[in-house]
Amino acid sequence: MIKIETFRNPKGYTLNQLIKKEPTCFNGCVDVEKYEITAVKIEEPKEVYRERLQKLWEECDNHHHWTPLKQKAKELGVELIGNAGSKRKR
Repeated sequence: MIKIETFRNPKGYTLNQLIKKEPTCFNGCVDVEKYEITAVKIEEPKEVYRERLQKLWEECDNHHHWTPLKQKAKELGVELIGNAGSKRKR
């Protein structure tokens, strides 16, 4: 049995990579056995989300990410403090 936890939402491209309707053989990988995967969202305290978002905000060096980070913070009801990229790794 394999159990994983991930921050990737299992939808779109990620999900499409798992869905195979036919058995395959490619690059030495023979896929003929079936698997059932169940995804359950892990609910965590709001403070955990705030800390993760704040860290991403402070370390973000790509202005294209700023609006999505602000939108996610608003969606989760948390406030981002300070300036984006203020603690980015150089």
